[in-house]
Amino acid sequence: MGTYSTEWKGKSRPVSQIYEDRSSEIWMIQQKGGVFKFDSEKNDFTPYPWTLDSTPTYFMQDIASPGYWISTWGEGIVYFNPKAETSKGMFSTQPIFSKSTNSRKQILGMLQDTVRQCIWTITADNLYTYRTSETHELLSWGEYEGYSSTPMILNQLISDYNGNIWVPSFHPHTFILSFPQNQLIRHSVPLLEAETGQPALPASFICDKGRYWFCQRRSGLYLYTPENNKLLPVSTSLQHNGDKISPLLIKARDNKSIYTVLNDTNVVRVNCETNKLPIMEKAVYLPFHERIHTLREDAQSCLWIGTSNGLFRYNLLLRQLDQPLKDMGVINDIAIQSDGTVILATEKQGLCIFRPDSEMKSYNKDENFMSVDIAPDQTIWTSTTRGNIYSFHSGKHALTSVTEECGMNGDAVTTIKADNKGSIWMLTDQRIIIYNPSDQSTNAIYSSDPSVAMNSFLSLNKDKDGTIFVGGTGGFCSFLPYEGLNATTRNVPVKLSAIKIDDCLRLPGYAEEEFILQPSEQSIDLFFSTLDHLHAKKIRYAFRYGTNDSWNYLPEGQNNIYLAGLSKGFHTLEIKATDNNGHWGSNSMEIRIQRLPAWYETKWAYTLYILTLIIIACFALRYYMEHKKQKLLDEQIQNSAKDLQGLVCQLSEDILTPAPTDGLDMKSLLVSIQKILLQQKQTKAEVTSTNDEISDNENILSVSDERFVQKALDYIEQNIDNSNYSVELLSKDLGMERTGLYRKLVSIIGKTPTDFIRSIRLKRAALLLEEGYSVSEAADRVGFGTASYLSKRFQKEFGMKPSEYIASLKQSKNKAEK
Repeated sequence: MGTYSTEWKGKSRPVSQIYEDRSSEIWMIQQKGGVFKFDSEKNDFTPYPWTLDSTPTYFMQDIASPGYWISTWGEGIVYFNPKAETSKGMFSTQPIFSKSTNSRKQILGMLQDTVRQCIWTITADNLYTYRTSETHELLSWGEYEGYSSTPMILNQLISDYNGNIWVPSFHPHTFILSFPQNQLIRHSVPLLEAETGQPALPASFICDKGRYWFCQRRSGLYLYTPENNKLLPVSTSLQHNGDKISPLLIKARDNKSIYTVLNDTNVVRVNCETNKLPIMEKAVYLPFHERIHTLREDAQSCLWIGTSNGLFRYNLLLRQLDQPLKDMGVINDIAIQSDGTVILATEKQGLCIFRPDSEMKSYNKDENFMSVDIAPDQTIWTSTTRGNIYSFHSGKHALTSVTEECGMNGDAVTTIKADNKGSIWMLTDQRIIIYNPSDQSTNAIYSSDPSVAMNSFLSLNKDKDGTIFVGGTGGFCSFLPYEGLNATTRNVPVKLSAIKIDDCLRLPGYAEEEFILQPSEQSIDLFFSTLDHLHAKKIRYAFRYGTNDSWNYLPEGQNNIYLAGLSKGFHTLEIKATDNNGHWGSNSMEIRIQRLPAWYETKWAYTLYILTLIIIACFALRYYMEHKKQKLLDEQIQNSAKDLQGLVCQLSEDILTPAPTDGLDMKSLLVSIQKILLQQKQTKAEVTSTNDEISDNENILSVSDERFVQKALDYIEQNIDNSNYSVELLSKDLGMERTGLYRKLVSIIGKTPTDFIRSIRLKRAALLLEEGYSVSEAADRVGFGTASYLSKRFQKEFGMKPSEYIASLKQSKNKAEK
């Protein structure tokens, strides 16, 4: 780093600009001074012989030549050639400023754009531009002789990478100068507005040889020639006796005439040759109740006519009219493929495909189709009033929706056209959408664009050479074959410009791609930019979220993505964007978002949840087992009560005492038994004498009784593991009543059926314990249900607990081994 002292004519002057050219040479200009160049060998600034009286204000190198331009305060712009031999040859003043006002010569700033290579200057009150010639002379550009008719206070000129010029202004406002890439030509019709007081409102039109035939709303048919600014009211010159001309125009295949409609029912031909006056010739008369909505002429000289209720065909050579299709409803548009197939866009029948030698096929009858056209590859493209766009390929036999890919927003698409390169043009009230099917890129032209300047679009048409014409409020626009959508794929920088979390806006750095959200922050709004601020409303974004492989497309101009209800963990968002031509970039941006878990979403919380569930399950299991145990006890008490009732009944029958019949009340049963036992004591002496006789009888029945007991034992053994096997089921298996079973078992073995079943189960349990089974396994195998209940009954039966019994078995075994 060094300090340099520069003087001009012996005086030190303040430096106004330091400039580095394409050769990395350093230049400097002074206020009220001259021009200097840095000499690296001398390590100092060397002055050049500034010969002008005015002070230099700005210094820059010419884009197309090695020379330089220097603006001055008072003498305009000077061309500077450092390699000139003389000082006069170095600085060349421009003749254009010799006749200019002083304010135009006093230049504050200067810039040369990279698109047209014009030089733009700002003065104290205006903005001017100049063309450069091959001899480095500045020429006037009439379009920008003075940018504004009122004074402007401008600050500076800045050029961006796309060649746009940004003009910061103190008054009236800051603005941008851009150079549209599409070659648009706009024609207004000033004569019409002067004659009728209304701007051009072309409901339909045809451009033929530079002339516009158009149907002006409420005024009739006109012919406008922009070349000589002539306007011919065709409706008046034809003298059609007050017949109304419908807003429907198509060009005949002979290119010498056009077709239009009178009174909605009659097709007429009007010659459109350049050197002849228009002459009307009536061609087709339709029934009075039919209303014509569309016309189309095919290659076989047949005129297809779509009406309010059917399809007519008129042979122009034979002059014959027939109606191939009836009861169709309104037919809005007709297109004809190269093989003669007729495509119809209808209101009630959907999209119809009709071949004269076969039946008609309809698709999507629930939509109102407005327009249809055939692309060069014979693909059918059609639009609806709901704003949906469909394509139809003959091999698929179904309509394919491309509404999302085209960036539609629900506006009705009144006209759809395919240009010669296969791009699809779609017309709505405020937008023209251009879609390239090959790479799904889109572009939009708005009626409010400065180069268009229409309140709304009304109609769209295409010429044979591929030029697209659009009619709207105020005139016409023509677009030469559009190259924007055929550009090579390039990187489109996608940057995160802002984020909003819970209504709190934050501006992150462009390089920031990872975010951490707190547990309470479950939604985030992300805003993006491609740094192309001039065309921001034409940029489209698409994103993929999480594991979804398909792209979600956003409408034009929407640059934010809102994510709500984010769960804990990591979330990935991939974003791509288009350039200003609607071409999708080859790169994408990835955003990673981590939402921290709340306390109830942590691992400790989930562990607590699991432990709580385990405890609840344990309590539920314990309750279930207790309930089951109580149920078994209730059943056994019930069975015991039934056994006691049977015993009472038996004793009552033996001593002729009536048994209680008030249910199974245990207290009353025990009282009845006590009374019966007292009566038995009194009669004991009476029955003693008969004991021998009874004993003999028992010995006689012992064989049969043994069989009976064995049979009962078999049934119990078969159901030993069934805890629900009761006295009722045993009596049912033995084929006898419960009371009879009770009396017989008591008389044979001295046990009630309940005690008999329980004793068999306990004995089997003892055997299982000897075999090494645990108490729980033994309880399950002999039908006791729970180990505690088995232990209780086992101790009562054998005088010891099962654990004690097992211990005694082991002790006996050890002694035997010793």
